[in-house]
Amino acid sequence: MQASERIEILERLGLTEYEARTISVLFISNDINAQQLSRESQVPKTRVYDVLERLLDRKLIIEINGRPKRYRTIPSNEVIDKLISLKKEQVSLLERESDYLRESFLENGDASESGEKVLKVRNQKDFDLILSQELSKATKSIQGLTEIQEENHFIHSALAKAKDKDVTIRILNSLPTQKLKKVADVRHLNHGLNAFIIDGKKVIFAISDFKKKKTNYHFTIMNEHEPMANALNSYFDSHWDKAKEY
Repeated sequence: MQASERIEILERLGLTEYEARTISVLFISNDINAQQLSRESQVPKTRVYDVLERLLDRKLIIEINGRPKRYRTIPSNEVIDKLISLKKEQVSLLERESDYLRESFLENGDASESGEKVLKVRNQKDFDLILSQELSKATKSIQGLTEIQEENHFIHSALAKAKDKDVTIRILNSLPTQKLKKVADVRHLNHGLNAFIIDGKKVIFAISDFKKKKTNYHFTIMNEHEPMANALNSYFDSHWDKAKEY
């Protein structure tokens, strides 16, 4: 199998292009350092360490101490099994999400990409999945007033893919999540909101409080809604310098 085919399959299993290129090289060239990885995978030197950190967080590779540090994958079959397991979970959530969308369209009618819609989900994971899909559409910028935790894998993955596309990402997070720093410019601020502004015009806003136990939770997606985006951006900018770096 050619390298390009391996990379394509790994991307379809949920890795970003740079992550797939890195893993693909490590499958056949274990115990190599970051500089060698950058050269062989064609991942820029400015990005290879971020990519390695993300793969370490997902426990897909192992770091070997030394000068310089060297890297190897866990057994290739375990890498594939982990990625397939996560993909199955995503498919299961997608099926539930489709049911929610059908219910929403029946209740409220279809909304165009230029309109607004209110969606209903049953839990945080389902919200994360829909949010991650919207974040993946970003082409220029993402700003978030949110509370992303270490276990919000779908959001971390979507932000990583956006970063690989050179999307500018700034997050005011209510929790000092270290993992988030690898994919975004992030600061700590207790603000009580759960909202994202994408490309300066799309707004995703959680209406319900996901920290409270409920049967259903509601959030809105506002496409091409510059007034709301501008209002949230103004709030974001006014608090960015006051927020704590960590």
